[in-house]
Amino acid sequence: MPLNTAAAISNSDTGASAEDISLDKDILRSQIRPHRLTARSRRGEHDQQQMADLFTRHILEAVAQRLHSPGTIAAYLPTKSEPPIVQSLNALHQQGHRILVPVVRPGRKLAWVRWDPAAEHPLSPMGIPEPEGEEQDEQAFVNADVRLIPALAFDAGGHRLGQGGGYYDRIIPLLSAQQLNEQTIGVVFADEIYKAIPYDQWDAILPVILTEEGIFHASQQSSV
Repeated sequence: MPLNTAAAISNSDTGASAEDISLDKDILRSQIRPHRLTARSRRGEHDQQQMADLFTRHILEAVAQRLHSPGTIAAYLPTKSEPPIVQSLNALHQQGHRILVPVVRPGRKLAWVRWDPAAEHPLSPMGIPEPEGEEQDEQAFVNADVRLIPALAFDAGGHRLGQGGGYYDRIIPLLSAQQLNEQTIGVVFADEIYKAIPYDQWDAILPVILTEEGIFHASQQSSV
């Protein structure tokens, strides 16, 4: 999988200041967000369905490799510009998996609610679908058998660029090395894996990233 070489490379390991890193992150976010919207509008209905089919195939394969019987999957409901994974969540639900998705709560915290594909989900002020139901705390995310984590970008080393709220940066460190390596998967489009992106020392690192082209292993800097 070829890596995108367009991003800035300021980071804490090279001694860049927090201000420079923050600015470079904001610049990269300001580039990715409209690019996603433009790409989505250009795909059209047929190509969007093909994209959803690709993500579905790879997600189902990745989950099947990690779960041999129905379990709990901490996922998320994407916005229109994010990778289309709802089809895959429907398929996983039909297979008997219990799907948890996040809802935003005060203090930049996430609660987790069981997802029912038959129920309607109101949009949050951030434009994110949020189901209603019994809320569980961060331990539900930690205890899940598999986790699908959204991002705007990753780099070859697995550094994650999120939307800027820090929600996942607060809970990913709660996972063990085994949980990160074997049960946690970042989700982005293929052109959002960069050779380098700006990052701080506290930014989450995910070894396994999934795109429409398949799985990318960040630690090995190669794709399969």
